[in-house]
Amino acid sequence: MDYYKIICWSECPFCLRAKTLLLDKGVQFEYCSIDHSRKLLDYYKLVYKQDTVPMIIKLNTEDENEQFIGGYTELKKLFEGT
Repeated sequence: MDYYKIICWSECPFCLRAKTLLLDKGVQFEYCSIDHSRKLLDYYKLVYKQDTVPMIIKLNTEDENEQFIGGYTELKKLFEGT
């Protein structure tokens, strides 16, 4: 099964747009707010080499494949291409 993970700030407009887009597409996702976890945000910035939120990852439960998508703009482009 494919699903998405959104690493976000709860009040970020682009994070909310990404959440709405995934809801509209009817896909499975988890919405991970890091409002109170500055160290965790710093960790994700290093791992995914992105300084802003949202950080969106596509994951697969069967083969444990992980694909970093980017932010809201990249997510929107991904769905526009399908």
